[in-house]
Amino acid sequence: MVKKSIEQYFRSIDVNKILIENIDNGIIILNTQLEIIYYNKWLELHTHLKEKDILGLKLTSIFPNIKTKTLQRKIKTALRMQTPTFYTASIAKYLIPIKINQIKISDFEHMRQDVSIIPFDQEKNLVALIITDQTNIISTHNLLQANIQKVEELNRELLRERETIDEKIILLKVDTSCMITNISKAYTELLGFTPDDAIGQYLFDFDQFTIDKELNVKVLRHIEKKQVLKYEKTSLKKTGEDVWLLNTLVPQYNQMAEHIGFIIFSENITDAKLVQEHQEKLLENSRTVAMGEMVSMIAHQWKQPLSVVNTIIATLKIKKELNILDNTIVNESYEKIESTIKYLSETIDDFRNFFKINKELKTLTVKRIFEKSNHLLENEMKINNIKYTQDIDENLMITTFENELIQTIINILKNSIDAFKEKLQENQKLSVLVTEEKTHISMEIEDNAGGIPKEIIRKIFEPYFSTKSKNGTGLGLYICKTIIQEHLKGEITVQSSGNTTKTIIVLPKHFSVEL
Repeated sequence: MVKKSIEQYFRSIDVNKILIENIDNGIIILNTQLEIIYYNKWLELHTHLKEKDILGLKLTSIFPNIKTKTLQRKIKTALRMQTPTFYTASIAKYLIPIKINQIKISDFEHMRQDVSIIPFDQEKNLVALIITDQTNIISTHNLLQANIQKVEELNRELLRERETIDEKIILLKVDTSCMITNISKAYTELLGFTPDDAIGQYLFDFDQFTIDKELNVKVLRHIEKKQVLKYEKTSLKKTGEDVWLLNTLVPQYNQMAEHIGFIIFSENITDAKLVQEHQEKLLENSRTVAMGEMVSMIAHQWKQPLSVVNTIIATLKIKKELNILDNTIVNESYEKIESTIKYLSETIDDFRNFFKINKELKTLTVKRIFEKSNHLLENEMKINNIKYTQDIDENLMITTFENELIQTIINILKNSIDAFKEKLQENQKLSVLVTEEKTHISMEIEDNAGGIPKEIIRKIFEPYFSTKSKNGTGLGLYICKTIIQEHLKGEITVQSSGNTTKTIIVLPKHFSVEL
């Protein structure tokens, strides 16, 4: 009976049913008792309920989660005021629970809805509920909110990073005219002045930035060419104390790729410079120690040649007194004396050159380097009955700091000789093998002087550690490692097995020093 009366009612009202049924919104017509008068196809599709099955039923009996009192209050208000009232998705979330069954496009399980409650027939107390799907809009809103929060967090992080840069990074900025435009707090605190002391000044007039003429020209050249440059310099604190800085000059561009100036990033390397100075002092000390040892070696090497000269002179005197001295004997004697003096002179030259401070790169044969090293030690090897052999290609060339490499080789060879002195071995051997790689040269110095225990070998490059029973400074191998790694850009390792010890030096064939 109810269904029949409803059908008659709908035939009597002027509603474009086709339009209402096909609109992309849910439409329900209710009375004040919440009985369903109309239920369109959109709702049939989304709730899987047919209109014919639910007409006349209470909406709350089908969807028990609806807040009955709230809905009735809003319906009465709409009828009384003859104006729409609303449920909004941001507050009520949804009126009718419609599950989102399609591919998940949001974080919601149910469709978010805006519901407009519109007065439809005041006499019959009917209202139309227009349900609009707001899920995508709410999802987009939430996504925007999340992105806004992320952007805000990124902005806060950027602000923290800028503060960190200002407090931790030593830098200053200059424009294209080299006028200082900005300077970090870290820079001013390090040198003890305020930003006002620097900003607006010409870079090269800034007292704390003063550099020598040669470096000034170099920096200006890179500024003109807009090139990156790395260089070391001292900066003056307000207290008058020097600070060593490693500076990197970098061109700066704006978003339009227009050159707007330069940033100079700096790193405080004062401590590293102090360590370097300490190492250089140790190097000089080791040279002094080596000088004392070599004076003793030279004295031994000179004994035999001087004895030969004395013998020749004595022989000449005797033969002259006996009147049996002829030109042949004189010439032969002169030649022997001359060759002996030449040998003594070469020994002194090698000794003098070894202690000459020379930081100029030289290109020479590896064999020549070992010849110069061995010349100062060969007499001591003979005295201690050490058989020395070497396998070196005569044409193998290397570019390096000659004297520093010779000092290292002498130090290693001397360590082997000293090891033989402390513990005599049968068939004492000291050998050198040099091999060539593509870009490097490997030098292996091996002795059979008793080997080095495992618990000691890991410490041998430590400063002041010595395996010698007496008179060991503990600086020899530490200095060798410093020279090889820091000065000659190579590597040095020591291996020991059984009775033998092998020192391996790997050096680049060529390397350059940045000017």
